[in-house]
Formats: sequence, C-alpha cells, structure tokens
Amino acid sequence: MSQYMSIGKVSKLKNVSIKSLRYYDQIGILKPAFVNTETNYRYYTKDQLYLLDAITVCIKLGIPLKDLNNYVENGSINLQKLLYDGKILAEQKILEIHNCLGALQETLQNIGSLATGLAKIPESKSGILLPDGFYHSVIDARRLLTVPLDEMDTPKYYGQHILKLFVTAQQHGLTASYPSGILHEYQNGVYTRHMFLTVTGGAPQSTQSPEESELFRTLPQGDYACRRISTHVSNFSTVRDEMKEVLKEADFLVVETDTLSEQNKKDGYPFELEYAIVKA
Repeated sequence: MSQYMSIGKVSKLKNVSIKSLRYYDQIGILKPAFVNTETNYRYYTKDQLYLLDAITVCIKLGIPLKDLNNYVENGSINLQKLLYDGKILAEQKILEIHNCLGALQETLQNIGSLATGLAKIPESKSGILLPDGFYHSVIDARRLLTVPLDEMDTPKYYGQHILKLFVTAQQHGLTASYPSGILHEYQNGVYTRHMFLTVTGGAPQSTQSPEESELFRTLPQGDYACRRISTHVSNFSTVRDEMKEVLKEADFLVVETDTLSEQNKKDGYPFELEYAIVKA
C-alpha cells in the first residue's frame, strides 16, 4: 500500500475537501486508484495529483462542478477537452483583468498628465537619453513563474503556456497575478525565451528545492527604458540594435508584457517592451 495515499492525505496535501474528492469520484472525473472493499476507504496514487490540480484550476476558472461530468468519456475524463475549455476561460479572465487594470491606468494617466494622456513616469537615474518613442519607468521587484519557449513556439500557443503556468502555480500554492509575458535574455552569447506569469505567496525562495528554483525568477526593482509595440517580438537582433546605446553589456534582459491600458490595445499597441538599463 506504500504506493497509495489515503483520501485524507490527499485532502491535506492539496487543500481539497474530502467531500469534494468523494463528489469527484461520484461523478466519475477522479476515481480512486484503489478502494478497500472492507472499509470503503479510498486511496489515490501520486500520478493522480496532477489531474486533481488541473480540475481545481478549471473549477477556479469558472467550470461548474455540475458540468465536469460532461468531460467524462468511456469511464475516464477527457483531460485535453477540460484543459482546452479551461484555457479559453483563463484567457477570458486575463482579458477581464487587463480591462480593469486598463481603466485604473487611464485614471492614473488623467491625473498624471492631461496633455499627453500618459501617467507621470519616474525619471531614470541612469542619465541616458532615450530614442524617440521610449520612456523611463522604475518597476518594482517581481517574482515570476516561468516555462521555456522553444524556437518553434508561435503566439497562438501562448494561451496554452499561460494555462500550464496557472496549473503549476496552483500546485505550488501560489496566486497568479498581472502581468504575464515573455522574457528575452542573452547570457554568454546564448539567446533564450521564457513565458512568465507574475505570482505571489508560496514558500520562501530559500526553502525551494533545486527543481522548484528552476521554475522561478525574481526580477529586482530597477530602472527600465520602455516602449509600446504592435506585435510580439520576432526578430530580436533588430530590437537589440536599436537599443545598443542602452544595453551597454553583452548579457541583458528584456521583458515583453501585455500593456495595461485597453486604449493602447485599441490603438494597435497591445504589448510593451521593458529594457533593463545598465548604468555606466
């Protein structure tokens, strides 16, 4: 029985009530791996925990419990269909959050500068004169949950990566928040991309295992040169060339995020690039 976990252990481990686990069994979306016929105790395997995480995330995204049995086919759950519908709901919720943040941002913009429509942005301490179209911003420290983006990944798959990050955040007891986006990084002459989701909560970084540490990235507060763009970055060498006066070193990091303002999206600039400024 060492390969099994009791329903009580699973409940505590995943913070899901025993009543919910019994209901998942009843409607057929998460059957116990083993049931003791004498005691009627339910037992689960470790392999079933990822499925429980996915179910929990999809419920949080708005799929009603009563509808979960719609994903059961031939006695087992159609995880692909469940996750696909969950992805659509996640994207809708992200858009709703962006709209709310956009309204707040526009209010701040009106307060900051009626002439330009832009909020008053803290001046850079770097003393660097930026090219036209760029502005300075001091951005607070951020904790990011990341997943690598392969060379062949295209924007149409970004929603799937976001859902994967939502599930991973749930597994680690984290709260996902805005913004999400892509990290572009040069280290020792190698270019890499990572999809990221901003998260809060969870265990302190010092207590994380090596495997968990690879998932997370902490960006300290810093001075950034920013500009808005109309499409995802596809040719990074062009971006690097235009910022050569700001990116003083060979190794650097650029953060690509969705813009806060819904007006920016309507104007055709749904993304923002944030270049960490290296001070001379």
